[in-house]
Amino acid sequence: MNIKKRSCNDETATQLSELYAGIIHHCLNKINRYPDHNDYDDFYQLGLITLFDTYETCRKDALAAENSFLFVSYAKQKIHWTFLDQIRKDRKKESREAYLSEEELEEIPHNSSFEEQLEQTDLLQRLCAGLTAEENAYLRDALAGLSITEIARKQQLSRKTIYKRRKQIQAKAGTFLKD
Repeated sequence: MNIKKRSCNDETATQLSELYAGIIHHCLNKINRYPDHNDYDDFYQLGLITLFDTYETCRKDALAAENSFLFVSYAKQKIHWTFLDQIRKDRKKESREAYLSEEELEEIPHNSSFEEQLEQTDLLQRLCAGLTAEENAYLRDALAGLSITEIARKQQLSRKTIYKRRKQIQAKAGTFLKD
């Protein structure tokens, strides 16, 4: 089934924004975005873009009075879903950035004495002797500074498998650290 795509020129966009701006405001209120919120304008613009896209893909003409009720419910749902998707993307990006910040903190070099470095080297050698070849490969790549994703790509394994190996190494290392 072919859906006839309408074009949304400037005049049509103006009419749509005047007629249906209330839908966008309703959806903004539904996701708790009010004019004093710092990303209110961004979400309003996203709502307008979605409204115009909805008009272009809608089967019936939204500017005709007899179709306005159907268009309102259709546009309201699309705009709301678009807002929820954007919120999910923003949260995912924020959590990724927070995670990266924690990783950067772990990479701060520690000042240690020559004796401490020797002890760490000895512990590492004893640990490596008790690891499987796959676990040693992981450990070598991790100590080289590769991320979990890079190690998974390099070893052609899933990230889940790499995390499992990491956990196995941590369990084995725990026995060395207790001694």
